[in-house]
Amino acid sequence: TLFKDSNPVTVGNFLKNIQKGIYNNKSFYKIINFPNNKVIRSGAYSSNELQRKLNLERQNIDRTIPLEISIKNSNEPIYNSQINDPIKLKELRFQFEKGSLVMEKIDHKSSSSTEFFFLANKSSAFDGRYSIFGKVVKGFDTLNRIEKGDLIIKINPKNLNF
Repeated sequence: TLFKDSNPVTVGNFLKNIQKGIYNNKSFYKIINFPNNKVIRSGAYSSNELQRKLNLERQNIDRTIPLEISIKNSNEPIYNSQINDPIKLKELRFQFEKGSLVMEKIDHKSSSSTEFFFLANKSSAFDGRYSIFGKVVKGFDTLNRIEKGDLIIKINPKNLNF
């Protein structure tokens, strides 16, 4: 499920990238195993940063989008700012849960336009620092079996709920 109403910039960017096919045949290039958790990363990655930048420019894709964080009881997300205050963290619309779909960050105010990750289990350590723009609602067994080098053949937007 994608959170298009609460994270319109991030979801719109992700869907545009899917339509351009930039995730086709891309690998899950980094798996980070924490105690009781797993972060699964993918996107338009290249180990060579210059090559990656050139590939994005060739496809007319900006390297960054605004960091977009949704707050409960607010019609507008917070843009370009992390939330670190423990009181404000309780106001987040989305916390990091099992299956969270998240845009990778470039710096404290910008998300990557192409790199994303899934979280295998709940973890509050990331809350308020990244744009959570979707969630896996079924297929957790598949998510947990993903290994470094596994490929995204193609993302079919018809399989995504909004």
